[in-house]
Amino acid sequence: MLLSVSVPQPPSPPYDLPLNTTMQTVATLVLWAGTAILLAYAVRIARDERSILPVVLVLAVATGSLIEPMYDIAYHLHWLDNGDQWTLFTSFGLPQPVWVMPAYVMVFGLPALVLYRSLSRGTTRARIFRIAALTTCTTAAFEITAINLDLYVYYGESPWRVLDYPLFIAFMEGTQITGFAVLAAVLSLKATRQVHHLALFALFPCNFAFDVLGAGFPTVILQNSSANPSDWLLFLSAFASVGLAATALWWASQLLLTQQPRMGAPKEAETTTSPGAVR
Repeated sequence: MLLSVSVPQPPSPPYDLPLNTTMQTVATLVLWAGTAILLAYAVRIARDERSILPVVLVLAVATGSLIEPMYDIAYHLHWLDNGDQWTLFTSFGLPQPVWVMPAYVMVFGLPALVLYRSLSRGTTRARIFRIAALTTCTTAAFEITAINLDLYVYYGESPWRVLDYPLFIAFMEGTQITGFAVLAAVLSLKATRQVHHLALFALFPCNFAFDVLGAGFPTVILQNSSANPSDWLLFLSAFASVGLAATALWWASQLLLTQQPRMGAPKEAETTTSPGAVR
């Protein structure tokens, strides 16, 4: 006699939800135009500083956007399609919209490009975490807007939902964005040859996986354990994920802060940066 075993299944994506095709057009035009402008700005910085790092940074984030399907599976993100999506590429059976690459550049690459030079000149741990708080807010604003304009959804059970967005994810992304800026600053200090800056092509996806997939594992595992995981366990697991993300950012900050005395930058002290200053 064969015994049947019931295996809990994760939730299925809402394939029947329609895509807002007007906003798909707007997102595509705005984000690709923004990416072109940002790349031009990076080229100007590269010429002024005689360094390829700014351009490599933008290209590394664009290339790193290919990691998105792994994020989609882990966090239950479904890009609305219903036959109307303009697809850039497909992996794991998940079609990715044509604007996913410039979205990465604008949401993740722009802050790193703006911040890494300032961070390399000297910073404090407190300032790094204030930047993370700011990037957490900007990420949440972007995602809430995109979700409520019917471009994608987070399906299944997720903790801390605000306007259909699992808010805890913003903390994961905020530490990822800030951590990448910190790592770019470290590389700008330590690189002795131009070719060393190509390490950013590895640093971006590795840091993304470290902060978002690695630190987020308590909630990701629970979300994918069944179609209806415990609400209370999800609520508590989100705190654990955010705590691990903060720990990951602390580790990245140590890489930069320990370089500063040797590079002639100011030592870490709360008095070196005025409260609330993010520049």
